[in-house]
Amino acid sequence: MRILAIALTFAGALSMIAAPVSDVLKLASLKFVIITFLSGSLAVSVGSALLLINSPRRKRIENISLVVALVLIVFGYISTKIPLLGARLEIMVGVFILCFFYGTLALKSKFEKWKLYTRSRRDAFFLSLFDYLGIMALVLGMLFKFQSWPGANNMMSAGMVILAISVFAWNQKFKREVVYRKEAEDKVKESLQEIELQKKKVEEKQKEIIDSIRYARRIQQSLLPKEKYLDRTIKRLTGK
Repeated sequence: MRILAIALTFAGALSMIAAPVSDVLKLASLKFVIITFLSGSLAVSVGSALLLINSPRRKRIENISLVVALVLIVFGYISTKIPLLGARLEIMVGVFILCFFYGTLALKSKFEKWKLYTRSRRDAFFLSLFDYLGIMALVLGMLFKFQSWPGANNMMSAGMVILAISVFAWNQKFKREVVYRKEAEDKVKESLQEIELQKKKVEEKQKEIIDSIRYARRIQQSLLPKEKYLDRTIKRLTGK
């Protein structure tokens, strides 16, 4: 996984460097330069996210990447109204960071959180993945719509359908978990009640045994001669 992440990041960085160089040297068309740059930013986003996915500072990096992505998108949108050169490219880079860098880290964080509340790690992973795919499809569809690219409506529709399925699946999952936990709590309560009942029975038996011992001791003491009587008898027999 780490080797793949390094390879993706390195290849993406090369593409991002090669794109403006090709444009300056007029080695390729503007369309090819843009596609190369965006492909590079996509590879860097995914690769670097995979490199940092198990980092102890992942949550902080995740929050920073979200802020960076939103700043790029907002300023890119404002720049399109001025208009400034490269504004749309700025929006695309921001969306890629949001979907593929922040999204990958957020997917890991969500899985780590919800696996604690479900009996199946697999269910937690696939439900978190569905959320990620639905949001990603919706955001990319909005980007396609903004860029007037084909397939925007289909992508947004797919995203909404995936999100709807995901919400329904999460709801059903938690209903089952609630029922399971309630049944488990009831079983624990029954076990505790049984233990308490057994404890009372043991205490009663213990009390009966102690009472029997005390009663036997009293009988024994009543049958045995007194200590003073024994002393007098011993002295009389010994002639003292």
